[in-house]
Amino acid sequence: MKMFFVNVFLICSLCAAQLSDVSQPESLKTVKIGDSATIKCLIKSASTKTVWYKVTTGRKLQLVVKADSYYNVREFSDEFVNRSSVKSDMTNNHLTINKTSWEDVGTYFCGVLHISEVQFGSGTFLMLTGAKTISDSVVQQPESQSVRSGDSVTLSCSLHSAQCTAELTSFMWLKNSDRSAPEMIYCSDNKNNISQRTDRGRTTCEYNFVVRSRDDAGVYYCAVNACGQILLGNGTTINNGKTLAVISLSPTVIALMLSNMVLGTVTLLLVVTFCKTRMKKSAGTGDTVVYTSVCLAHSSIRPRQPTVKANKDAVIYSTLKP
Repeated sequence: MKMFFVNVFLICSLCAAQLSDVSQPESLKTVKIGDSATIKCLIKSASTKTVWYKVTTGRKLQLVVKADSYYNVREFSDEFVNRSSVKSDMTNNHLTINKTSWEDVGTYFCGVLHISEVQFGSGTFLMLTGAKTISDSVVQQPESQSVRSGDSVTLSCSLHSAQCTAELTSFMWLKNSDRSAPEMIYCSDNKNNISQRTDRGRTTCEYNFVVRSRDDAGVYYCAVNACGQILLGNGTTINNGKTLAVISLSPTVIALMLSNMVLGTVTLLLVVTFCKTRMKKSAGTGDTVVYTSVCLAHSSIRPRQPTVKANKDAVIYSTLKP
């Protein structure tokens, strides 16, 4: 009964977990079936008590291990007790699973226990590869698509197999993104945005969704469980169109800004040079300026033409009579 309440507390805390102090650097971990898999977890806060939880492909929450690095205590669940280990200290909490099997496929969450809360990482999806996991018989469409907020996306995954019937085939979509935690979408959910059909030996699962934010961008992998063997598609990359548009326009914006700056600088230099030239001319021909002022001051009197005497070096104004 005590263990039941502890698990309930951890599950409730998972919903309000903070992700700042716990980091899982790999959102997707792929190893060959039968090999060992190490799922890394980095811890920033000073805590000695940690946990690992697994969300299975059947969407069940399963405790993997509880650890206390201060007392050097590890408590594994029955499924992992003889083939798993944890390297746990003040900054690391790495989980290693030996001799992996298909049952180990799922999303693993690293958690740190504090007095009043549990902080979890974003999760790592463990994928196991067989002799030929990325199969040519699994076709994903499209390969990539650029979208904007509000756009509708349709992902298609088809399996052509003569040996495995549709009844023994199940589909799952795995979303891998740097902005959000790994996400599993099942074709067996029977939702309006998911459909599965069979035609001429080809089984197809289609997943439709509307892009809401940047978190919807990422790589969507189609995982097919065909007669007990998991096959993985090549993936469909969904790009956020708004982000791409900003990046593609950046050189143009920069070029316009630079050209405006250069034009403004040249204009300023021309104005300064012109002003300096006028000031120098004004200083060198002071008499002419005074003479002009006198003419303007007596504009009401009709002047006579002044007598001009020629000189080799300059023209000299003389004898001005009213």
